[in-house]
Amino acid sequence: MRHPRQLAKYTLTYLGTAGLTVLLASAVLLIILVDNYNDTRRINVPLASLTFTTYTLAQALLASAVASYTATRTHSETPPIPELPQAKTVALIPAYNEEGKIGKVIEKAKKHVDLVIVVDDGSTDNTAQEAQKAGAIVIRHPQNMGKGTAVKTLIKAALKTNAQYAVLIDADLQHDPDDIPKLLEPLTQGKAEHTIANRFPQTKMPLVRFIGYKLLATLHALLIKPLPDPFNGYRAFTSKALHQLDKDYDPSYGIETEINHTLRNLPTASVPSKIQYTTATSKANMLLQGLNLAWTITWTWITHNPTKTLLLAATLYTASALLTAHVAILFNLSRYIRLTYTALALTLPTIATTLTAASTIGLTLRTAK
Repeated sequence: MRHPRQLAKYTLTYLGTAGLTVLLASAVLLIILVDNYNDTRRINVPLASLTFTTYTLAQALLASAVASYTATRTHSETPPIPELPQAKTVALIPAYNEEGKIGKVIEKAKKHVDLVIVVDDGSTDNTAQEAQKAGAIVIRHPQNMGKGTAVKTLIKAALKTNAQYAVLIDADLQHDPDDIPKLLEPLTQGKAEHTIANRFPQTKMPLVRFIGYKLLATLHALLIKPLPDPFNGYRAFTSKALHQLDKDYDPSYGIETEINHTLRNLPTASVPSKIQYTTATSKANMLLQGLNLAWTITWTWITHNPTKTLLLAATLYTASALLTAHVAILFNLSRYIRLTYTALALTLPTIATTLTAASTIGLTLRTAK
């Protein structure tokens, strides 16, 4: 059974994917219903009821997906940041129940930075104590608020140290702290404001996972920004990038995508770095993670581009109206209902309404920041 926070994390993916699947099913049922009417000149009442119920369910699921998206972005206030020593270069580590691992990460990271800051995101083990013993400054969240909020706290902490450079690294030993100098080099040389580790030159990946990752990277390139390894959490920032993140970063479960979008106009460099996968990933989890990333990329684009999204929605509404008129005209001439046109005329408004709601909510939330 999944942990409640995991269920919350994937709510948008579950509801959105289910909504689109049921919407497609309702379109298929509608085509069958219309085809049956054209043949018999009678409406199949049970089939019509099933089609209407399925269509209504699709709308409810998509509306719930938009609501769940809103909920992920309304409880992200960070706790007060304590006084911190000044440092030129800092390592930032979000951590949740990483006892037995985080100390090793800190010990290695200290060799390459002036200060290590850990945000203990409501851990129930000895993560905080182990981090302090290893020499890190620990900021504790009173409860598990999610990695996105932990990263937001770390960004504010880094700015409070007046750091010129900051490195974001995971606490689970997947990232090699000895690669920190490689991540910092393009920044210190003035070649970039943001660097991202690139796992592909040095990390072996199963073929299915590699293909899926490349498809998602292509979607990211189309909607956000072309990057060799856009979903890698191991990265570094200049002070300029940190200030940009502090201003515009919107914590969510799509952390890497959100960072990439926030810093899309700043020069970004890619640095080879091997990832050590610490746990095996099942095919079911791999599919779920892939769907989650696809939704995250799409939703990020929708909510950050309200004008384009509303224009797309208006286009879909217009297309639906024209298709409805076309179906009516053809029916008056031939007394037959066109299958595909009818299905599209009824399906497109649901998609358009979802786009309109998501973009409007996204714009409202960002305006209220």
